[in-house]
Amino acid sequence: MSELSVADIRCFRPALVREARDRVELERKRIGDAMAELLAGRPRASGWAGPAALAAVARNADAIRALGEIANRLGVTAQLLTHLAERMQACLQLVRHADVRAAEASGWLNHEGQLFLPQPPAYLDPVLVAHHARREALLREEIDRDLRQAQDLARQADHEASTRLRAAAQGSTAMPAMSPGALPVPVPPPLRQGSYVDPASAFANAAWWRALTPEEKGRVIRERPDWVGPRDGLPGWARHAANVTLLGRLEAAAATELAQVEDHHYGSQTAKRADREWKVQRVESLRVVRDVLFQHDGAQRQLLHVDDSGPIVQAVVAVGDVDTAEHVATHVGGFTTTVRGSLRRIDRESTQMRAEADALTEGAVAVVSWLGYPAPQWAGLTTRGASVLGEDLSRGYADELAAFLNGVDAARDAPVHSTLWAHSYGSNLAGHALLQTVSVDDVVLFGSPGVPFRTVEQVGLKPNGLNVLAAPDDWIPKTGPLVLGMPPLAVPGARRLATLHVKGMPNDLRSAEGHSEYRAAGTLSRRNLVAVAAGRPDLVIPASAAERRPTGGVQGPAAVAATADVAAPVTRPATR
Repeated sequence: MSELSVADIRCFRPALVREARDRVELERKRIGDAMAELLAGRPRASGWAGPAALAAVARNADAIRALGEIANRLGVTAQLLTHLAERMQACLQLVRHADVRAAEASGWLNHEGQLFLPQPPAYLDPVLVAHHARREALLREEIDRDLRQAQDLARQADHEASTRLRAAAQGSTAMPAMSPGALPVPVPPPLRQGSYVDPASAFANAAWWRALTPEEKGRVIRERPDWVGPRDGLPGWARHAANVTLLGRLEAAAATELAQVEDHHYGSQTAKRADREWKVQRVESLRVVRDVLFQHDGAQRQLLHVDDSGPIVQAVVAVGDVDTAEHVATHVGGFTTTVRGSLRRIDRESTQMRAEADALTEGAVAVVSWLGYPAPQWAGLTTRGASVLGEDLSRGYADELAAFLNGVDAARDAPVHSTLWAHSYGSNLAGHALLQTVSVDDVVLFGSPGVPFRTVEQVGLKPNGLNVLAAPDDWIPKTGPLVLGMPPLAVPGARRLATLHVKGMPNDLRSAEGHSEYRAAGTLSRRNLVAVAAGRPDLVIPASAAERRPTGGVQGPAAVAATADVAAPVTRPATR
């Protein structure tokens, strides 16, 4: 089968296909009327008897049967034409979306789909050069995925329609009449490549979703929530609907497995206790997700991800509507963060901070609590690959965070102002995500133990796009870089924001103390986080000279205890 080009797709005329469908339906109705006449006029046994009567009845039945088969084939043909018109319309919408995205960047796509962008300004600032390059790379990736999905969909629709129309024309008995929705939904792109999630896959997922009809979207959510819930690049409303279904399934499975612990044979009581404890924590974590999601406080929430396949339940919950908000802030937690022990508090703070941000801007704000990775725990302190003293976890899950951030943007018709808040070890993960091609406008790292880049140009952020909060009595920014990379305050171009209250600052705000007060109510740090998320740089309070003054500090891995998000350790068994 020949490849359909973008130029071919631009020539699609779904209205003409619908006209052909209407003519087919008209013929189908005429045949139906003819069958009705034959049925009404067929010989009655009571009025005519003998061989001639039997022959007439047989001929009448044969005619009705033949007309029925023709009507059936015409019905299949009409449905296929309807489906084909919808697919053609979806292909055109994908190409038009690419056209719009190119125009928004003052560029254009030619008839064949080749992208032309204006020559970038001759920036003297290397930060602006890198920022422009990152935005252009994101744009090219999004447009490329739109056009590829349009071509793939066109090829599939062409093959499907030609095969089935040929069969219908030949009167194939292998093709029964189909009910609405019987045609297969296009299979979505793969979620992973092995264990790796391509951050650009969010654009492919968004293109796949845009190509579906409203009926198909509803059917996929109902019948294949596993295709929708975990898929970055899809609208929040769709992911929420699918994930609520998946949450119910996970809860039922977790409760069943916990109930079966007593019937299972273990090699030792220690192994049994460990397995029971892990399963109890799993049940309790999923219950926390449900409790947070459906609390009655008047706030809208969206469940954007839930997964219990690993040692720690993962969840991503948004307060507000990520599909319509003009500003979306994503919070990434650090050491000892768990759904079971942290989500309630993080969601409560996020709800309050969203309200504070809403008060600073005319556009709506949404705040996402991203607990989408197994944050390092006390139990894994000395475990290679799970320790807070190494970058294996942060490096390994950076692709997940980058894909999520790209997905929030890709799911929308217009880009959103995206802010990334990252605390403690989560800031190291955020740093690895920023090294990939990721859609984010502003970043605030607080209580950061270090980042994996040395210049702002490496991550392509705009000037003043990298913001750092480091309380003077928080030892982690001083000691963490011993094992976790570059101190973010030492990155050229990073902007230090106030956490220490000095004379002349607003009297209704106070200093943030230690490692865990950055999001506490009434602190300077929280005001700065909110101002950045609301897109209000004029309200950002820079660090004072007193706060910027170098201070000493205890150094060494022993200081890691101060990074704990919660006091109680979370254990996990060696086996599941």
